[in-house]
Amino acid sequence: MNPSSQSNVGISVRHVCVTAGERKLLENAEADFKVGEISLIVGPSGVGKSILLRIMAGLLNDTLEGIRWSGEVMIEGSKTTCGKAGVVFQSFALFDELSALGNIEIARASGGDHASRLKPKELLAALRIPSNVPTSRLSGGQRQRLAIARTLAYNPNVILYDEPTSGLDPLTGRQVAELLRDTHLEFGKTSVIVTHDYHALMPIADRIFLLDPDSGKLEEIEEADWPVIPERLAPMAIASVAQEDAIDSLSFAELSKQKFTQVLVGTTGAVVALVMGLISLIPFWRNPVWGLRYFAYYARMVFGPTAFLYLMASGLISGFVTTYFTFKFLPYSDYTGPLLVEDLLTALGFATYRIFVPVLSCVLIAARCGAAVTSDIGGRQFGNQIDALNTIGMKPRNYLLTPIMWSFMIGTPLLSYAAFYVAKYTSLVTFVFADGVHGPDFWDYYFHRGLENPGFFTYQGFGWLISKLLCCGIGIAIISYYQGLKLKYSTSDVSRSVTATILWATLFSLTVHFIFALFEYEGVVP
Repeated sequence: MNPSSQSNVGISVRHVCVTAGERKLLENAEADFKVGEISLIVGPSGVGKSILLRIMAGLLNDTLEGIRWSGEVMIEGSKTTCGKAGVVFQSFALFDELSALGNIEIARASGGDHASRLKPKELLAALRIPSNVPTSRLSGGQRQRLAIARTLAYNPNVILYDEPTSGLDPLTGRQVAELLRDTHLEFGKTSVIVTHDYHALMPIADRIFLLDPDSGKLEEIEEADWPVIPERLAPMAIASVAQEDAIDSLSFAELSKQKFTQVLVGTTGAVVALVMGLISLIPFWRNPVWGLRYFAYYARMVFGPTAFLYLMASGLISGFVTTYFTFKFLPYSDYTGPLLVEDLLTALGFATYRIFVPVLSCVLIAARCGAAVTSDIGGRQFGNQIDALNTIGMKPRNYLLTPIMWSFMIGTPLLSYAAFYVAKYTSLVTFVFADGVHGPDFWDYYFHRGLENPGFFTYQGFGWLISKLLCCGIGIAIISYYQGLKLKYSTSDVSRSVTATILWATLFSLTVHFIFALFEYEGVVP
């Protein structure tokens, strides 16, 4: 290819091979998509069009869930990476926690120097998107226009559209096609549309490529042959369904091999997740404003007012139960009570501060806060919001994992201490009413006798306590984030990730406390 023709190429696909399981989707596929044109990639469902789009967008690793690919994709002369091409997803992938204006602002801020010169409100007005309506309440057409506006705010030279007319009736499909044409005419981006809806989008196309599932090639169709594309697609669709059925009937041995591989990958992944989580404690924020905004978002989720009420309620129950049952049902209390009450209070204070409340708090934080974070990240993964962040140059590890890590590191000790102080004063009230002889001063002296640390502001064992709380917080954060980040194909996958987080984060917290207990209490006399 000579230099002059190279400069006219927006996207170049060279020798791309894609394999899903045992099935080859693409075999040495090649194509050039011209600058400033609208190109369609058509083909029946299930032949790898969306996978090819993800490769072109830099969203697909070399190996992912049985999908392997090789080859080269260049965007305007350089290798494709996340952020070089904008993507308008089939599910729109809007950030529902932000307003319509916020969706535009985050993309514009991420674009840096090359961001659109149009102000966010101007983009909203240009695409007729209301700015005073929550994103989740926008109509389907408004959400689609907002997804396009967000991509335009980031201002890439190339925009990829994934099945923009999927599931729409013919009239609505034509309206979407007109929207894409008008957007293209106004902003002049190189556009590639992946679709099986040939009829609605053909009128706006400059070029059409057919992804042939038999040869695994991208074949450019001459404009004179466009009318016969439906005839070519019909038998391909039937063959594609047959191939999918063949893949579904894998042998038991093949399935077992896949499961064994997943276990090995999962074990290695746990170590990688731990390392990446610790590295993510350093806030690599290209845009600190948005980093802090996401920290505020996850801080409210992890240690917001409802989390404090939840943990304080657990402290109230713990303080009442341990104190009431210790002194109310003491065997032979008439004889043993006067002899043991001081030592029992001292042991109760020590155990409440060092054992009961920390263990209970970490288990509840794992169940409540870990589940909330996994649900949030899982919803983002299922709705393609993770990919959307990547396409606007905001790495999820920096803008999601880092705020989550710090939220748990700050929130776990704060919530645990809130639970402890509620448990402590509940114990005081319970003791005074249950004992009926000794007053608050007596309780205060003996309850704190094993905790006082002369010359220090903190109680004895503060270092041990804060260390195990931080370890639990870090572990819960990593487990909840990476469980949510696993690929999601349905809402049931999100639910399973939440359940897995509760299980593994709880077991992790109990294991941390057990390991600390082997060393923490040696030589301690409460």
